[in-house]
Amino acid sequence: MPRHLRGEIDDVLLDCERLPGMRMLRIYVPAAELRGEAPLPLLLVNDGHKAFEPANHQRVAPWQQAGTLQLHRVMDGLLCQGAVRPAVVVAIATHASSRADHYVPVRTRLGGAGFGGLGDVYLDLLEHEVLPAVRRRLHDVPLAETASARILCGTSIGGVSALYGALTRPGTFGGALALSPSAWVDDGFLTRLVQQRGIGNARIAADIGAGERVPIREHCLRLFGALRDHAATAPSAAAAAGAVFADEVPGVHNED
Repeated sequence: MPRHLRGEIDDVLLDCERLPGMRMLRIYVPAAELRGEAPLPLLLVNDGHKAFEPANHQRVAPWQQAGTLQLHRVMDGLLCQGAVRPAVVVAIATHASSRADHYVPVRTRLGGAGFGGLGDVYLDLLEHEVLPAVRRRLHDVPLAETASARILCGTSIGGVSALYGALTRPGTFGGALALSPSAWVDDGFLTRLVQQRGIGNARIAADIGAGERVPIREHCLRLFGALRDHAATAPSAAAAAGAVFADEVPGVHNED
């Protein structure tokens, strides 16, 4: 790909108040020639350290790199094909020791370990600290301000946060991309949430790898069924019918 058509990645170190500590934001902006005139939507990505190139990227050819989503190359390629709208990708770093606490809104247990409970505080952080920081950094790039133009993305337990945010904060986030979401958390609290509240106006794409462990797949497939059922029976069913893609796909539990 010609270098002038590649997007750029800018790093911002954010001193957070709601979840105190330093947090790295890595912001991908499409090349100027591919942006167009319209304000750019935002894709907010959990587990930001896995969004772009791996740590050893300078020693490994791009086609041999593994272990990350490679979103900069995905976006560059799809933009050059005209397959997607130009968008800003904001990768939000996490702290390994508190990742599960920040991504899960309910306090629960796995075996003998407790985790979760700060998921709503984390979403507050995205809305009130991360989004303003991105606006300040990209002051010369028009950014869309509507909820429908802000999509959350996450893998595994980060996918729980993405789905929860899209389902519970329709005024802030318009949808979610969830790859292998940990639907087993709290014995399926996300499935219960969908059954109780529906999906509102959220647009959701979620998948689970056919090669993943059976209990994980079963929880995901129950969640996916609930998402599809509520999309089909929503008051505006004609519009909602295409609002959910959720299915089993080839693959296992890793970014590759």
